[in-house]
Amino acid sequence: MIYKSDNIILRLAGSEDRERWIELNKAFMDFEIQDGELWDNPNQLSDEKLASTFDEAVNMPDHSALLIFENKDSEIIGFANLMIIFSVWSSGTGIIIDDLYIEEKYRGLGYGRETMKLIESYAIDKGHRRLQFLSEETNEEAYNFYTHLGYHSENMKFYIKHFK
Repeated sequence: MIYKSDNIILRLAGSEDRERWIELNKAFMDFEIQDGELWDNPNQLSDEKLASTFDEAVNMPDHSALLIFENKDSEIIGFANLMIIFSVWSSGTGIIIDDLYIEEKYRGLGYGRETMKLIESYAIDKGHRRLQFLSEETNEEAYNFYTHLGYHSENMKFYIKHFK
């Protein structure tokens, strides 16, 4: 499964991507953790724990998909961690973008816009009925980006309880 645009390639992650995925996830966690303790300190996860999480996710295609983004030079510049859900209200399956990250040096160059279009194509091709995701209210950059792409936000509360 490969999706391409003029500047980006979106593909399913494979075992060869594990180390880069870990590196990018740690950078993403460092960015997200700035927003307080909401996420229960994921940036303290060991590389070994992240590696086992990666392996588990790539081996559960009915429940998750890890996507890798490459630029034209075949450099891995980002990722998306997706969860597949069943929605009674949508009369079928949907995708939750759990995490989406593009390395900071590649932002503002159109990669995010192209990536979202490719993720939408992936979701439609897989027969999913909707695509949804969350972002912190304090992340104005995300709000501006997603509303510019035609997404609208809902006034909902997000509840979380961590289990050890």
